[in-house]
Amino acid sequence: MNGGGSAEDEPRGTSEDTNQQSSGTQSGNGSTDDSTDVFEMTPDTALGLLCVAMDKLTANSCIQAARSGISSGEDTPTQVTELHFSPAGEGHLGHDSIQQSVLSKRFLSKREPPITLKEYLTRLHRYCPMSTGVYLATSLYITRMANVDRIISVNRKNIHRLVLAGLRVAMKTLEDLSYSHQRVAKVGGVGERELSRLEISFCFLADFELRVDREMLIEQAKLLQEL
Repeated sequence: MNGGGSAEDEPRGTSEDTNQQSSGTQSGNGSTDDSTDVFEMTPDTALGLLCVAMDKLTANSCIQAARSGISSGEDTPTQVTELHFSPAGEGHLGHDSIQQSVLSKRFLSKREPPITLKEYLTRLHRYCPMSTGVYLATSLYITRMANVDRIISVNRKNIHRLVLAGLRVAMKTLEDLSYSHQRVAKVGGVGERELSRLEISFCFLADFELRVDREMLIEQAKLLQEL
């Protein structure tokens, strides 16, 4: 998971082009569909919606964990020596459960960060601004992990690193260019090696289901706007 591009390149062209292409798409009958308004959403607005969504997941984490046993990793002392990817239906549920708990633990800080998530995201956006699509995709990834797959409990000790990894993975998935690994690590307040570990762990937790299309981003934007 090495970073691509240089810190000075400011890879904004691809993000803006993607948003413009999405906003100009019309429905089959020739009229512009309701997705146009969604993709006129600015990155600042999408960032705010991401923050609201993560705050809501954090607030609901205790209830979710009590109902379904979602793991934050805090009670998992087990370590695994290798990671594996198991397609659905291959019968490795027990092993996968342990692996997911271990991976979840990697996002935990020893104590709650002194900076709020909103302040953290604002810092990231200031020094490594990203596109509307990247912010929406990050929200989609984490919401799916917490509410659909139910493999992680989002809390104040893991949300900063979880979002950082999600943003990095989403940028690499959606954009042709990305900020250097060194730059993202510095702005995110982690070491370069730690950022790589977080990225890899995030991909395994997501089961490498990272592809997002226009319709998925539209749906996620609508869900966030309803919060």
